[in-house]
Amino acid sequence: MKLPADKLASQLGKGLASVYFVTGKEPLLVGEAIDKIRSAARQQGYDERDAYTAEARFDWKGTLAGLDNLSLFASRKIVEVRLPTGKPGQQGAAALTDLVSNPPPDTLFILSAPYLDKRTTSSKWAKALQADGVWVTVPEVYANQLPGWIAARLKAAGLTFDREIVDVLASRVEGNLLAAQQEINKLALLADDGRVTEEVVRQSVADGSRFDVYQLADAALAQDFARAARVLLGLRREGVAAPLVLWAIAREVNVLVSLWASIDQGTPAAKAMTDARIWRNKQSVYGRALQSHNEASIRKMVECAGRTDRVVKGAASGQPWNALLELAGAVACPGRFLTVATI
Repeated sequence: MKLPADKLASQLGKGLASVYFVTGKEPLLVGEAIDKIRSAARQQGYDERDAYTAEARFDWKGTLAGLDNLSLFASRKIVEVRLPTGKPGQQGAAALTDLVSNPPPDTLFILSAPYLDKRTTSSKWAKALQADGVWVTVPEVYANQLPGWIAARLKAAGLTFDREIVDVLASRVEGNLLAAQQEINKLALLADDGRVTEEVVRQSVADGSRFDVYQLADAALAQDFARAARVLLGLRREGVAAPLVLWAIAREVNVLVSLWASIDQGTPAAKAMTDARIWRNKQSVYGRALQSHNEASIRKMVECAGRTDRVVKGAASGQPWNALLELAGAVACPGRFLTVATI
């Protein structure tokens, strides 16, 4: 069965399954879900634990076959396999399908992987895990959800705080939940009488922000230029290649232009987005972005994308990161003239 992470504790209370599959984009939350399964297993006598990482040449057949050869007096065992790519390969897919249909006795199997795309979730092995095991899905914490997530974690740590504290933490650790939790743990040790002040936070919290190109594209599409500029600066500091950043923004430009052209020809917006295979949970964001643009701003955005492409590739003079900032502004701030500062 497929189970959201917040229902895991309830399921564990009813009894352990033989196979768990934990997936999600947030390593911290995936790890916490696995910790809950381990804890429940230890309470039921699972004293041993083996852990593997299934890379390209992982011996699925040999590893899983060994689970059936436990001696009569062997203790219960937890076997964990991390699937870094989310794709076990042909041998792994067959092994996993067999495993869930006939799990070895006295063994708890925990498989973990990143967020899986639609094609992978539709595969035979994934469907087998969902049908005969427990598939725990860990939700992503988006930027607009981060302050609430931090506030809940601070309260769970027994800390009191002002709203400003949450904002400071969110701005410094955005994109890195592990860093956020580490800082909350540190504050729990430093805070006098459990009270977190702004001074304590500013002195103790390191800049743990970590961004990716998708966050930049999402911020521009959501018309949040201030955040887009901050993410872009973070990407530059982290040494992300400018062509990769260009690809992420240009992809959204192409989608917006395609949608605009389709709607301009009379196609209803909802159908245009469905035809473009835009996920339902993203359609409202694209819809708001399209409403903020007009024909002139769409043309300006396309021209800016072409100019940025030439600058980034060295075919035109200019500073690549300044050009990328201007392009993000053309997506996020239609109709506004941008004076691009040096970043």
